[in-house]
Amino acid sequence: MLRKLFTSAAVFLAAFIIVSIASDLYYHNRLTYNKDPDKKRWICGCDFNVFWTAARNMRYEIDESAAPSDALSGEYPVYNKSEKFYHFRYSPFGALIMAPLGSIPSPRIALHVWYAILNAAMLSALLLLVNQFSADFTVSHTERYIILWAAAIVSMRFYLMDLAIGQIDVLIALFFVFFLMAYVRGRELVSGIILALILQFKPFFAPMLFYFLLTGKKKLVLSTVAAFAVFLAAPAAVMGFGKAPTLLKDWAGILKMSVPSQLLNYKNQSITYFIGNLLLRNGTLKELISVKDLFYLLGAVLTLPLYAAAALFRKSLKRNGEKKYRYVEVSALIMISLLFSPITWVAHFINLIIPFGVALLFTLNSEKKKALYFALGAFFILGCMVGTDITNFIPVVNKFRGINIAAGTLFLAYALFSSYGKNTA
Repeated sequence: MLRKLFTSAAVFLAAFIIVSIASDLYYHNRLTYNKDPDKKRWICGCDFNVFWTAARNMRYEIDESAAPSDALSGEYPVYNKSEKFYHFRYSPFGALIMAPLGSIPSPRIALHVWYAILNAAMLSALLLLVNQFSADFTVSHTERYIILWAAAIVSMRFYLMDLAIGQIDVLIALFFVFFLMAYVRGRELVSGIILALILQFKPFFAPMLFYFLLTGKKKLVLSTVAAFAVFLAAPAAVMGFGKAPTLLKDWAGILKMSVPSQLLNYKNQSITYFIGNLLLRNGTLKELISVKDLFYLLGAVLTLPLYAAAALFRKSLKRNGEKKYRYVEVSALIMISLLFSPITWVAHFINLIIPFGVALLFTLNSEKKKALYFALGAFFILGCMVGTDITNFIPVVNKFRGINIAAGTLFLAYALFSSYGKNTA
């Protein structure tokens, strides 16, 4: 009976929908709660407020007649340099595709629409990932549901974080699933277009291009660069080329101003931040190099050797083992980006859905699983539980907050590469 429930698509969908709707209502109420009933909009520094405002202002950039009636001036900047922290940091293309949200006059209603998009993206990412595994590997019916339920559970912390602040990272995770689907089939042109789309929102994944250059994926790199340029030109095609240079200049200005100011934010979860913060305790070093230069240098020093090692390993692969390694390859690139980017927020780790799914898939097909299950369990505890309400009552555990997700990701990396090794031995 329990096994039938566990392996029932209807039960999984019902559970996901119930959790998602309950979370949507809870976080929507928390973000839009206002004691003054006369105020139709909330005063909230949440990320969605930034998205909605940028989307609304982009609509005005496209069509001046669409200017909001309650505007106090004739200017509606997509990139507001006067804001101290909550800036819209995505490309003009990002604001353009969000513009339909700006057509919704009430941000409260727009947030409901946004949540529906995030819910659909999360469910799609889970189902498409498991379906891709089944297409390329021998996966039993029960194993499909083990991966499906496990991936949903370990992603829950990051999924709820996205809902809590109205972030976009769930969509980025879905884009990475699309990227994986194209990459394992050898469709470099499509892979490049999808990666260019990801970079419009999350530029810290850009170092992946260096790895693809090392591995001779020239078509993928050229496709990414060309598609990125096309995406940047898209707003100009819609609103007129005269406004495009100003928008691009404003975007570059926001990134230059806002990113360095957040490098030392205590919420930063990257190993680069952890090491850089320790080094900055040396007063002499602090006088010799800026925080920005130190973090960027550290990110490069930690990332590039790993790319080089991965590229050398890839060249040693036999042709019949290449497809399986492509799953590991994409997973490793995602983990390296998250661990060694100068800035990594908790919500970004939703992209671990792919490395976790691949590691669990290979673990289920391994002979000696005890160490692998231990590593996956350590990832779940450190990455998905520590620092949440579940562990708030355990002071000793909470001392690991700040490095816990990165530490858990290292355990996940061990499970991924070890299980891959056992499957190819």
